[in-house]
Amino acid sequence: MWKIFLSLMCLVLLPAPQVLASEQNSEIEKSEGRKIVTVPAGEVVNRDYFAFGESVEISGTVNGDLYAAGGHVLVDGQINGDLLAVGGKVTISGTISQDARIAGGEVIISGKIGRNVTVGSGNMELTPNAVIQGGVVAGSGNIHVAGSVGRDITIGAGSMTISGNTTGNIKAAAGAIRLTSNAKVSGDLTYWSQSPASIDSQAKISGHITKAALPKEFVPQPEDAVKLFLGLKLFWVVANFTSTLILGLLLIHFYPTFSQRAVAHLKKQPLASAGLGVLVLIFTPILVAILGITLIGLPLAFLLVVLFLIYLYLGRIFVITWAGHLISRRLGKEHSEKWAFVIGLVVYSLLTIIPVVGNLVTFLAILFGLGTLLLIKKEVYIAARNQELI
Repeated sequence: MWKIFLSLMCLVLLPAPQVLASEQNSEIEKSEGRKIVTVPAGEVVNRDYFAFGESVEISGTVNGDLYAAGGHVLVDGQINGDLLAVGGKVTISGTISQDARIAGGEVIISGKIGRNVTVGSGNMELTPNAVIQGGVVAGSGNIHVAGSVGRDITIGAGSMTISGNTTGNIKAAAGAIRLTSNAKVSGDLTYWSQSPASIDSQAKISGHITKAALPKEFVPQPEDAVKLFLGLKLFWVVANFTSTLILGLLLIHFYPTFSQRAVAHLKKQPLASAGLGVLVLIFTPILVAILGITLIGLPLAFLLVVLFLIYLYLGRIFVITWAGHLISRRLGKEHSEKWAFVIGLVVYSLLTIIPVVGNLVTFLAILFGLGTLLLIKKEVYIAARNQELI
């Protein structure tokens, strides 16, 4: 799904694949038809680095934070900052000097992490060579910790196996828990499970072993329905804020000219953007329904729906940035495109929490953003045609 999403993003934002290749040609290699974004061994990047592709390979040195996403993300170099990685498979065999935050179908860590590790995955493995100087917080279907962890381990999993050395405490909620003969725990083992943990007689646990009952806070109560709803609402706001923040910063970073033109267009012709947005919102569902009637048109209808949803999501970014600039000017300051976006996003997110007002703000952002994105996309396409880029 991540590969599909990235591919559709390129279709939405670029008039042709050649534009992306020309912008990042020095960082892209092609092997067997796959696009590989790489920082080769021996190369040094003295800034935060953003890498996105079907495959991402970071074998050099990044003197800053690394943001990576792809079908397969491999980091076997040196990252002198934080790591934020998302991928179908994420392999870390190099050194991360600070924190690592990873989400993926399969996560394998065999390198050194200077601080803490946070993982959300289908399967996760800390190999015997892994050294985590901080703590580990992970949620996964299956987790195997065979490496060394310097502080506490907190885990939620379907099944968990510990065969490494843990200096701190272990707190785990899992369907099945196993500590092998190689397991060494300097602190306590506290776990929540329907069945007792399987602990080898040669495993060494210095602290107490406690099989705890499920806390009563986790037992659903009728009176907690409102709290649950509010909690889900808050989670949605935070998740939406985070995803929009990351995507917006990446969009502005990689396509600054495109973003600036979109914001400038909103300033000059907001009504044109809103008018086109209204037309698209009305006629797109009608067109999808017409295409969906026939077997031949069904795939096109599906593709149109996906692209339409992406446009709805992306268009808000330009409206939020425009609003951020307006707020900055009212405060008597001028900020960069990125800071204007962050300011606008904070205000936008707070407004969306308010009942009724939030729905109206979201609708207007989508309306203006959708029209603006389509108009700028058309301008970029025409410019690319005139320059014979496509």
